[in-house]
This record gives sequence, C-alpha cells and structure tokens, in this order.
Amino acid sequence: MPSAHRSPPALVTSVVFGSVGVVLVVAGLVTDANAVAVAGVGAGTVSLVAALVWREQLIAAWEARRGKRQAD
Repeated sequence: MPSAHRSPPALVTSVVFGSVGVVLVVAGLVTDANAVAVAGVGAGTVSLVAALVWREQLIAAWEARRGKRQAD
C-alpha cells in the first residue's frame, strides 16, 4: 500500500487510546475501581495529545501545499 494512503500514526494512536480510555473509564465507574478509571483518563489524555499532534501535521502539510501553489 502506498504511504500516501496509510492512516497517519498520530491518528491511529489517538483512536486506539481513545477507545481504550472509554472502555477503562466505563469499566472503572461500573466496578467502582478508581485505579481503572484513572487509567482510562490517562489513556484519554494520550489520545488527546496524539490528536493535537495529528492536527499540527495536517496544518503543516496544508501550508506546504499552499506555499507550492503560490510559488507556481
């Protein structure tokens, strides 16, 4: 598969950690296990940071494409 069609690693990381975080938070709240819920919040934090990294990469790529068009 060409690298242009692969999902960005930051996006994949965000989705995976977000999904795991939701499961852990719900499981922690249902079972009244604070450590599990806190682990879910930690996974959610990692997901958010990864999403912000992905957003920054999208903006940088957009600016690079925009700069090429204006140079032509």
